[in-house]
Amino acid sequence: MKTQTMSRLVSHVLLVVALVLLPRAEEAVAQTFSEEHVLIVIDRSGSMQLYRTNGQTRFTEAIRQARAYVNLPSSRPRSFAVWTFEEVSYIKEQGFADAATTLSTLNRLSAGNGVTPLAHAICDAVDELLQYEPGVNAKKVVRLVSDGEENSTPPSSQCHGPDSTSPYPNFTMDSWQWKVRNMLKTGDPLRDDPGPYKLVFDVNVLYDYVRFAGTGSPVREVSSTGRRAVSAPPTLASNYFTFLQGVSRDSGGTFTAIGDSSPVPVQGDTNQDYCVNDTDYYLVLAHYGNTVPPAPAAADVNHDGVVDYYDYTIVVNNYGSGCGSSPAVGR
Repeated sequence: MKTQTMSRLVSHVLLVVALVLLPRAEEAVAQTFSEEHVLIVIDRSGSMQLYRTNGQTRFTEAIRQARAYVNLPSSRPRSFAVWTFEEVSYIKEQGFADAATTLSTLNRLSAGNGVTPLAHAICDAVDELLQYEPGVNAKKVVRLVSDGEENSTPPSSQCHGPDSTSPYPNFTMDSWQWKVRNMLKTGDPLRDDPGPYKLVFDVNVLYDYVRFAGTGSPVREVSSTGRRAVSAPPTLASNYFTFLQGVSRDSGGTFTAIGDSSPVPVQGDTNQDYCVNDTDYYLVLAHYGNTVPPAPAAADVNHDGVVDYYDYTIVVNNYGSGCGSSPAVGR
């Protein structure tokens, strides 16, 4: 047994040395972007106070997910801004800054009691990103963390509109979904375009959707003027998920659904089985040194466009996390 353990340890050490000595992907392949600018947009509406089955609120989990994202190592410099939204507007909690400053900001945030001006927050976040260091060749990312659908964007907002009567991708013209997608694609809520997206849309959505007062929930999502949000019918909820999934996928972003009774996502879990094990380890090794594409996006754990030592480190550092029993160790 000791011999087998020592053999595995030696093999692992030799592999790490080999990977360090290999040209890292960002050195071997010309990068499309020189920096990454991320605006984290966090829902602080009343429903985010709901408790998950693990005893933590949705807002607590939202902050945990945001912190884990900020802590990811990356091959390119990253700057983060943080906004929260509720009622009919948003709060600019922090302008663009480094990871340490961002973690400090996230630690002091708390949930509110208002409703959800989601479209307003996303569209203005796009403007903020496009205006930040426009001369830098940077990847621009809107990272949304929310648990409920748009229900309170003010009429004065550039992305105010009715719900689309048709699902993704064929949104009704002038609907809020149509305008949000246009903003992410072109920077203009009224201009659709068949070309690629200007910005990446990452989404973490907490659910089982929004439960309102009178339906078994201890939390009321209600405006400061006493106006209660109206629970969306199941079809609309399904269309909302399709909207988030479609736009995030087509923009090159990620979509993660976090159910109230589900395990929480784990960094380094490439196949979303809530366990970092040999499957994840060997996927990263198989595509080490490649860009995405041709490498699958799942192998690019930190979403910086290359499968490299940073991705390998994330998997190794989280190996065994989330697994109900000990993962295979034949590495």
